[in-house]
Amino acid sequence: MPNISKQCKGGTLHLVKIPGKYRVQVAKIAERVLIEASKLFAYRKPVETVIFSSTPYFVTPEVGIGAHATIQGDIVVNIDFSRRDIKRVIQKELSSAIYHEFSHMVRASVHKKLYATLSESLITEGIASYIEKKVFRKKVLWIESIKNEREYWLQARKSMYKKDYDHNEWFFGTKKLPRWIGYRLGYLLVSSFMKRQKNLSLSQLVRVRSSEILQGLQNAR
Repeated sequence: MPNISKQCKGGTLHLVKIPGKYRVQVAKIAERVLIEASKLFAYRKPVETVIFSSTPYFVTPEVGIGAHATIQGDIVVNIDFSRRDIKRVIQKELSSAIYHEFSHMVRASVHKKLYATLSESLITEGIASYIEKKVFRKKVLWIESIKNEREYWLQARKSMYKKDYDHNEWFFGTKKLPRWIGYRLGYLLVSSFMKRQKNLSLSQLVRVRSSEILQGLQNAR
């Protein structure tokens, strides 16, 4: 059977065309993570999560997986099962991808315009990336140091509150900016903010106003 839908404590999980030999493992990981994330973020609404067997076009090449959260409060994950390292992708990347998107979903339930300006986007992605790093304590490619990032930080500050910023350029480097610079700068902002907090939980972090984080701009690199 190519498609499976099943209920779990974290919501409904839909597996679409997942190869049979990986189906049980993917389901177990996703179910566990949805339950864990619901508790960690104190989020009680059921979550619709769809995991697709996808083509390389819809995943990040370096990790073999791609995901996004919808405005309706759902999570969509794409996995390229044709990869030779598919076992690593499932074991090492699936959990963190769900956590990343779960944080977006929770934040969107409180703040409706996560990407209205460059500053909002930096904070949204910075929080999600910070959580990936904090929870899994692994190398997160999109927040690794980037050459001359101070220069790009100064450039970002000039466009911080603009609504007509180029999102794809800042986060994926489609023109002149380096790939993932937006994730890196967002992570630095959030990381700097969290260093100044004593008892702020991750549940509180995903809901904090961007203005609170941006108050410490002078302390961010």
